[in-house]
Amino acid sequence: MKKGYIYSILSAVLFGSAGLFVKLAFVGGIDSISLLTLQYIIAVPLMFVFMYLFKKEAFTVTKVQLLRLAVLGAIGNTFMTVFYYISFNYLPIQMVAILLYTYPLMVFIYSAVFKSESLSYRKVFAVFLAFFGCILTLDILFGNFKYSLKGVIFALICAMFYAFMNIYSEEKLQGLAPLTINAYSTLFSLLCLMIYKFPLFVFRGQVTARLFGYTAILALFCEIIPLTLLYAAIKQIGSLKVSIIGNLEIPTAMLVSFFILHERIGNMQIIGTCLVIYAIYSIRK
Repeated sequence: MKKGYIYSILSAVLFGSAGLFVKLAFVGGIDSISLLTLQYIIAVPLMFVFMYLFKKEAFTVTKVQLLRLAVLGAIGNTFMTVFYYISFNYLPIQMVAILLYTYPLMVFIYSAVFKSESLSYRKVFAVFLAFFGCILTLDILFGNFKYSLKGVIFALICAMFYAFMNIYSEEKLQGLAPLTINAYSTLFSLLCLMIYKFPLFVFRGQVTARLFGYTAILALFCEIIPLTLLYAAIKQIGSLKVSIIGNLEIPTAMLVSFFILHERIGNMQIIGTCLVIYAIYSIRK
């Protein structure tokens, strides 16, 4: 198996496991904004250290690129991650993963409306199939809807901003290295979070060893490493295959939530997940 496939699989598995550590961190009583801020406080210095050690030229950006990175971080990354973490307060891990992975459909709709991409019957069918799959996972058809509507809305808003990040980075940040984009955009996101809610709890010594451990895992294994592996895989096997393999995030999240957190998975969730994955595969194909 090519290294690109291995990188992509590992990246998807690590991303799919992120919800577990978010849930475990919440047990300590920390809120979503504070958890994200602490995670970025750990992640940002690490990324710049990696850049200094392995690719010093990645520090250099133009004023225009810096402004675009600020937009990506302050708007895209901040709102995507905030709504992503908040949704875990209301929904099981696998539901958040399923709803998040509606973002390729949003990218497709944007491309069709604003970039005049051709609409084949196959693509339109795939959009409706994915929508139907989401309905099945939510148990709406048979009147058994038991999930928080607020959580569903938060997860879909998260997917919308994730779609924005993909579109914006592809159109505006083509000439920058992946680690440069990740480091600078996360830095601007951290600054926004600190302005919104300054992390006094960090300086007051209210971060327990357990909370720091979970957050460090999130920063290293659910942000820095998987993103690095993702971009490395794209260079070797292309974004198409990587995006298809990325659907492994959904079953990974389902397995993690079932075996570790003992969250229930119904037959409708399994069928709906399969439809969503197939629909996304069809569109990207």
